[in-house]
Amino acid sequence: MFNQQQLLFTPGPVPITESVQDAMLDLVYHKHEGFSNVHQEVLSHLQTIIGTDGPILIAPGSGTTGAEIFMRGLVPFQSNVLVLVQGRFSSRWAELGRMFGHNVMTLKSDWGEYNSLESLQQVLREHHFHSIWITHTETSTAITVPLKEYCEIIHACSPETLIIVDAVSSIGIEQFNMKGYGIDCVFTASQKGLAAPPGATIMALSNRATEKAKYYSEESMLFPTMVHNLPGMIHASQQHLPYFTPPLPIIAALHASCNHIVESKTHFEDLSIQARNIKQSISEINGCDVIGNAIGVTAVKHDFAPRIRTSMHEYGIIIAPGQDDWATSVFRIGHMVSYSPNDIQRLTKTITMICESL
Repeated sequence: MFNQQQLLFTPGPVPITESVQDAMLDLVYHKHEGFSNVHQEVLSHLQTIIGTDGPILIAPGSGTTGAEIFMRGLVPFQSNVLVLVQGRFSSRWAELGRMFGHNVMTLKSDWGEYNSLESLQQVLREHHFHSIWITHTETSTAITVPLKEYCEIIHACSPETLIIVDAVSSIGIEQFNMKGYGIDCVFTASQKGLAAPPGATIMALSNRATEKAKYYSEESMLFPTMVHNLPGMIHASQQHLPYFTPPLPIIAALHASCNHIVESKTHFEDLSIQARNIKQSISEINGCDVIGNAIGVTAVKHDFAPRIRTSMHEYGIIIAPGQDDWATSVFRIGHMVSYSPNDIQRLTKTITMICESL
């Protein structure tokens, strides 16, 4: 199915189809009218996938680049910020907030779990925050949080608080409705559920966040930036003009991959079914304990997790290691795009063979 020598079952980068790979040659110059046309179509597709009618920004970088742009350009210096932490990547946003001089409070859950609705409600009764940072799918633990319910609680308890969502491992995979949930900012990346190569961060803003970005940029000049100036990026994107040289091959790839997602009537259902089947098959292998409810990634606990991952690599299948607390006890399988039945069968048969030989 994929034009790859090795079979990637990683939670990003993901395998890309031949049509997406071919599309990367379509954009060659960002000051030609062809760029504006493609850019406009890409933004329209992304609005549909994310569920918004607000501004969409595409910039060179990773998902973390988008987080940094929002943390610098949208959050005034020394603001009170709440970060819901349930793994490695959500803890990164707390660290980022402290780097930019904000007053960061964390609401932590154990790895493999997420914060309860009651705990969020309680902290909002006791404290007021400029913004709350939520990681929708925590890639390190394969946990997807109840985002819609979190947002309902925030709107009820603290309607002025901005909701900023890390959707790096959920956009294009999990059902997502930015406007319907009342989310102010979303950041994601090209190399996961959007099924394109790495190299671009994608950011979405509500109308409220767009207006605040223009105001807060004046307050936050302690951390000036030329390339990642948020008001400038918003203005350029709305005019379908480049803000510095854009990642042309990635935008062309997104044009092809997002078009496929939007046109498919069963995209999200297919990924959900695939995830259930993979999790079920792995759970039946001796010694494997499946962790996580995420559609795009599965964490597997095994006494010999590092050896399994190394052996899989020798058989031409790349899976991801566990991280931090789970480094020696977990391996992770990414399934953020559709795989062929033969690819999935090869994955499960190889893990079974390796586990039986341990």
